[in-house]
Amino acid sequence: MQNHCDICLPQHRGYTILFKGEQQTRELEKYFKSFPEEQWSVVEDKLYWAEETVFFDLLDYLNVHMDADKILAVGSKRTEPQKDIKGLRPISTFLMEKQASWIDDVIEQHAIKTHYQPIVTVKGQRVEVIGHELLSRGIDETGALIPPIKMFEAARVRNRLFALDRVCRIESVKNAAPVTDKLIFINFIPTSIYVPEHCLTTTFKLISQLNMKPEQIVFEVVETDEVEDIEHLKSILLHYQAHGFKYALDDVGTGINDLGKLNDLQPHYVKLAREYSDGVSTDLEKQAVAKSVIDVARSIGSCPLAEGIERPEDLTFLADMGYELFQGYYFAKPQENPLERMTLNEDTNI
Repeated sequence: MQNHCDICLPQHRGYTILFKGEQQTRELEKYFKSFPEEQWSVVEDKLYWAEETVFFDLLDYLNVHMDADKILAVGSKRTEPQKDIKGLRPISTFLMEKQASWIDDVIEQHAIKTHYQPIVTVKGQRVEVIGHELLSRGIDETGALIPPIKMFEAARVRNRLFALDRVCRIESVKNAAPVTDKLIFINFIPTSIYVPEHCLTTTFKLISQLNMKPEQIVFEVVETDEVEDIEHLKSILLHYQAHGFKYALDDVGTGINDLGKLNDLQPHYVKLAREYSDGVSTDLEKQAVAKSVIDVARSIGSCPLAEGIERPEDLTFLADMGYELFQGYYFAKPQENPLERMTLNEDTNI
């Protein structure tokens, strides 16, 4: 695990490149010399170092003009080009990193747009918006939105989950400031926070500068990978709680966030995974999961929230079961401006 934190700057990227066998690299030096000398160097015979931009540009040249199967590379610093030499791998394996490098611009430019999805209570035809989940979208060079799954997949390939998670969290806090009288759910990836006392410093400082109320903010654990170190996750959540914030566990009921984690983590809000909310009114297996989740939530004093509501019959079923809060396309899709109020269709009565 790399030791990053909220106040660290991204490390300068470079690569050590080894040409195996009888390949002649003399002509290649002419290619290198088209770049400034500080961007590349000859380490020793058939061993070079190059900045990432030079290396990525070089990949196309090598695939066309040389035997790419006999060219290896490894990420490195210019000052220590041979430190990780045992990690050399074929240059073909770096194509995914090259294709995902656009995420660096999104991160460095904070090219993030926040959308809001309401979280509601329902009584009869009366719907009360009690909060919003703030959802991040990237902005590409044309101004078009980049879906979050595409952003985080690219960040994972580039080993920049920490940096992207931080930028999304900071931008969400900035864009939450105008929501003064409702709950604000802000996502975070726990495996991108290493030492909470340091990694969350700028987040807490910004919240204070914006005069936001800690009790208004709910940090929501979002994770696509299994969190192996539960004690580390607990330390993050307790750090939030010690500063007056609440926290929620997302996707409860799935293998990632199973019921066993509820007793361990004691979240203030428990969000039933959308795969169990959608169609629950007619699916006995989903009903069993929904019942198990709400039973555990009640036993630990957590507020049960059903996300992914798209049908009135599912809303009615879960409300009758005792779910208190709801979220989903049935109420509103994520949108640029937070909704203040709404009403249900006439055929829905809770």
